Amino acid sequence: MKFLFTIKSKLYISFFVFLFATTTLAAMLFWYDAQMHQIEKLTLALSQIDLDIRQTDKLERDFFSSEALNLEFYETGDSYYALQHRELTSKLQNELLELRTHPLIPSTNLRHRIDTLRRSVIKYETTFDDLVTKIYQRGFKNQGYEGKMSEHLDSLLQTPLDKLLLYKIRQAEQRFLLYKEEAQIEQVNALLIEFQNHIEVFTQKEYQNIATRTEKRTEWTELTNKYEILWRRLAGTERKIGYRSKLGLKGKLNQLSNQIETAIEEINREIHKNSETFRVESRKKLIWVVSGSILLNLILGLWMIRKLGTPIKRISETIHNVIENDFSVEWKPIPIQHNDEIGRLSKDVNLLVSRILERTAEVFKQNNELQEQKAELEQQTEEIAAQRDLVESKNQSIYAQNEYLEEQQEKIQLQNKNITSSINYAKRIQRAMLPSQNFLEEIFPKSFVYFNPRDIVSGDFYFFTERDDKIVIAAVDCTGHGVPGAFMSVIGNDLLTQIVVWRGVTESNLILNELHNGIVQTLKQEETENRDGMDISLCVLDKKTNEIQYSGAKNSLLYVTPNGKVNQIKGDRHHIGGVAKQLERDFTTHSIKPEKGTRFYLLTDGYLDQFGGKHSKKYSTKRFQLFIEKLKPLHIFELQHEVERNFIEWKGSEKQIDDVLVIGFEV
Repeated sequence: MKFLFTIKSKLYISFFVFLFATTTLAAMLFWYDAQMHQIEKLTLALSQIDLDIRQTDKLERDFFSSEALNLEFYETGDSYYALQHRELTSKLQNELLELRTHPLIPSTNLRHRIDTLRRSVIKYETTFDDLVTKIYQRGFKNQGYEGKMSEHLDSLLQTPLDKLLLYKIRQAEQRFLLYKEEAQIEQVNALLIEFQNHIEVFTQKEYQNIATRTEKRTEWTELTNKYEILWRRLAGTERKIGYRSKLGLKGKLNQLSNQIETAIEEINREIHKNSETFRVESRKKLIWVVSGSILLNLILGLWMIRKLGTPIKRISETIHNVIENDFSVEWKPIPIQHNDEIGRLSKDVNLLVSRILERTAEVFKQNNELQEQKAELEQQTEEIAAQRDLVESKNQSIYAQNEYLEEQQEKIQLQNKNITSSINYAKRIQRAMLPSQNFLEEIFPKSFVYFNPRDIVSGDFYFFTERDDKIVIAAVDCTGHGVPGAFMSVIGNDLLTQIVVWRGVTESNLILNELHNGIVQTLKQEETENRDGMDISLCVLDKKTNEIQYSGAKNSLLYVTPNGKVNQIKGDRHHIGGVAKQLERDFTTHSIKPEKGTRFYLLTDGYLDQFGGKHSKKYSTKRFQLFIEKLKPLHIFELQHEVERNFIEWKGSEKQIDDVLVIGFEV
């Protein structure tokens, strides 16, 4: 039992050492997987926060474009968009709170910045609620201050007082509600003073009876005072709301929105940088543990060879000596001393050899066969050893290749990240090139732009400007999309600015002629035969005559008259730029004298060529004409939302194939 216990103890020790190494390696792998899962959850949380911030901006825009012009909002005081906005910002606050306590964000400075961002979100929601309240108080049509003022003015119009003066007051009030200028406030105030004096003179002249005169004067003066009080409240509320996007609550809301977007971008950048550092450190720890486990198992194997292989080798040498001595009677067995069953085996071998000597004759008969078998076994052993060396060499080569591939993968990931960052920066530059929403509201209040690039940057762009009482509007589709298209859009926008703003060209066909010549010269197409160019729809609105000039290259103009009829004017069949039979081109001018309320649509082919629907077909011009015909009852501010919703529903799960641009305006 003593010998058997010794061998078992060695095996148990070997087993437990192997189990410890394997368990440690498995635990490290689980730990590494858990850390990678934490990084993935953190990345998803950041993506969700960024998505929620964009959604709050969209709800804000939807409120101003839809709810603020919806009479039902002023009747009930309930706003679907404001409620959704409040729920989403509350959710965003909770997400930022969870992000702050995430175990992969140990930096005190980063947590402080997250807290600052959370306070900005709270302030943003408070400001938006204040703005909604002010807009509700201001009212619309027959609701709020505006509605009560209209009631009092209608009551005064039922009296024998000067109706022309009352209509002047109403006209000045409506101009202020439309244009939001301080001079119009002063005009209304002056007209109210003039009307108060008119009441005094009129009652003095028309009523000889003092009691009747006093009664009428008191009644009319009280109505006028009520109107004036409501007027001052409305004007004050409009000041607090802000006449432009940079003033009042609107300006504050816009500023907070920009601060939130900037802060989340900076936090995103720093968290991704920290996550990448943590990922590299975790990979290093994993490599160290794997290397340690392999080394420990290697040591264990060497120890087992020493404890068990060496005694067995000595026994083998004893048998070999017996064979070499040809079982001579003069041979003496080599003594092997061991305290376990290996020693017992040695004694048994010696005993066996001594008995074999007694049967020498029989052994000699089998000697030749044993020699052959021995030679064969030695050859197999050598082949196995050679194969083992070859396998070890290949394993080392594979390990080196794996390390090289990991290094190359890290370099590729870094390059992809740098390229994506550069393209995102190019997106900001391209967005800055396009006219701002404030500028569009100033020069053309009744207009909208639906702009949806396929990639990060776009080959489509829109152009708005005003020169010499003429408004120039263009929808442009450059060759290609993504980065190549974005380069062409920068060239096209720069050339249009030079032609219209700097050189003062405001005839639609001359603008396209000059744009074509500019593209040919800029890209040196006469020398290089470069074929890049652009398709364009361009309108020039004369504010004095209300006449519209239209010229187009490949793209058409669609417009809907007040009676609901959809009309189409096709552009010329040649492009802007590109090598063709003639480099000089003369584009056609189409003149329109539209009725009031006519709506015009300029668009690129991305909307019309999009695959979708039940049978995965292109949207087509005919389907778009039927669509805009149905939009006639809607207000101009609701059109962008409907155009966007229709495109998303049509596209469904299909991939967007091109940049999308739709411009609409009403005269």
